[in-house]
Amino acid sequence: MSTGLEGVARRAWAPRTPAEHALRAALVPAALAYGAVIAVRNRLYDAGWLAAARVPAHVVSVGNLAVGGTGKTPTTLWLAERLLARGHRVGIVTRGYGKRRRGVVVVGEAGVPLVAPEEGGDEAVMLARRFRGPVVSGERRAPAAAFACSRFGVDTIVLDDGFQHRALARDADLVLLTADEPAFFLLPAGPLREGPAALARARALLVVDAGATVVPGAPPGLRVFRARLRPTALVGAAGAWSEEPVGDLAGREVTAVAGVARPERFLATLRALGAVVVDLVPFPDHHVYSAADVDRIMAAAGGRAVVTTEKDLVKLERLRATGALRALRVSLEVDDGDALVALLAAPRPQVDLPRD
Repeated sequence: MSTGLEGVARRAWAPRTPAEHALRAALVPAALAYGAVIAVRNRLYDAGWLAAARVPAHVVSVGNLAVGGTGKTPTTLWLAERLLARGHRVGIVTRGYGKRRRGVVVVGEAGVPLVAPEEGGDEAVMLARRFRGPVVSGERRAPAAAFACSRFGVDTIVLDDGFQHRALARDADLVLLTADEPAFFLLPAGPLREGPAALARARALLVVDAGATVVPGAPPGLRVFRARLRPTALVGAAGAWSEEPVGDLAGREVTAVAGVARPERFLATLRALGAVVVDLVPFPDHHVYSAADVDRIMAAAGGRAVVTTEKDLVKLERLRATGALRALRVSLEVDDGDALVALLAAPRPQVDLPRD
């Protein structure tokens, strides 16, 4: 959705006023039509009428049912790193949301970004900074995955935000869910890309930053794991990126800058670390920053420290006056993580074909 339409729709997803309730009611017919299209599409893939391309690698998708931030990118990084530690040759494949360069793009290799965010996508560049293996982006994930296999010799692909991208066959799907994720209506009346019935395609469910592991609508036998996002460092971008202790935020007045889907989570994390958030300068998700944006940020800060997200920092670092910026680095912690990795790395169950 475009930024303007998304803003209107989000007010309908959690309506508080009569006008917002009326807006959601008006969007329900479109949501029913969308759901019908998705159901037909999934049946065509399930029946083999729509073909899913296979690549010579074990493909694990990380995705969710709803739009917006649920920690897919940190989970993708966590999973790729742990598969790499197990001896797999791992590549990350992502859509590269917001990239202007069409086709397959090698975003980074060996922890070094090779392109700018506008060429490869902001989240892809952030992954390329942190992951030791190759990161490849492409709006068509199947050619991007095939390229990663041929160019880098990977035997395992971690597909970022790929649950609904069924054109690339995968061996396992990991679906993320958060505690505050409203799950009542399909797009555009609600945030759901698919309903809970889609979880039948998943091998495991990861509940992020929530206490319960009972998920309404989850099929029997689906393994449910728990995880949380932990702030691990402040990252500075004056020249080479460097880490500073998150404890430096305690009692410090800061201006927060967030161009993410759910800035309220970012603010809550800063406050939990003891930061005194004086002001928030919000931008749309995947915003392309300009020098004028930097002027606005610095004017709002008034000499205070400025804290942003890593996804924003990869774009802001290329502009002037970014020495005062720090990004909050978050990492995923998974309960029984070894069991989850083993489950996702296991071969895809073979389907017995009928004999003549």
